[in-house]
Amino acid sequence: MKQEIINAEMLTHIALCTHKDPKDVLILGRHDYINLQIAKHESLHVELCEKVSCIESAKDNSMDIVMINSDRFYDATFIAQINRVLKKDGLLVIKTNDKLKENMESLSSFDIVMTYAYEDTRAILASKKYHPTADLVLQRADLLDDLTYYNAEMHLAAFTLPTYMRKELLGVQKN
Repeated sequence: MKQEIINAEMLTHIALCTHKDPKDVLILGRHDYINLQIAKHESLHVELCEKVSCIESAKDNSMDIVMINSDRFYDATFIAQINRVLKKDGLLVIKTNDKLKENMESLSSFDIVMTYAYEDTRAILASKKYHPTADLVLQRADLLDDLTYYNAEMHLAAFTLPTYMRKELLGVQKN
């Protein structure tokens, strides 16, 4: 259970504390604990769907944030669907698997593509505008209560990469 709570906190708050004014959020995949984290942010319109195929029926330019609680990566058509659904300043957070570089390359249509880590999990934030460390909304991050893992310092630290990874991802990680 602890790992699921940490996962929910890091997917939810990394995204919601990076985007300047999130209002519309689409969550694909399991969302049990993510619901609890989303509730800590006011005035959000949230659409939940266990099936990733729900992206196909979402309206164009309708979402500020798409969260995918899955490490299954998808083809170019799926990534194009995400881009279609996201607003011009939208962002995506998605867990990744052991094909990190390949997964990041599939998100090359985004202006910013950065990987981050928590516990033994790695995720990717892909954004059309907001940088996860430069645009962190500290006031929002600091006002969150009842958290197990996430805080503003963890947010920043999660994006730190060891030298060998920085070299491996050179030209792929776009920040």
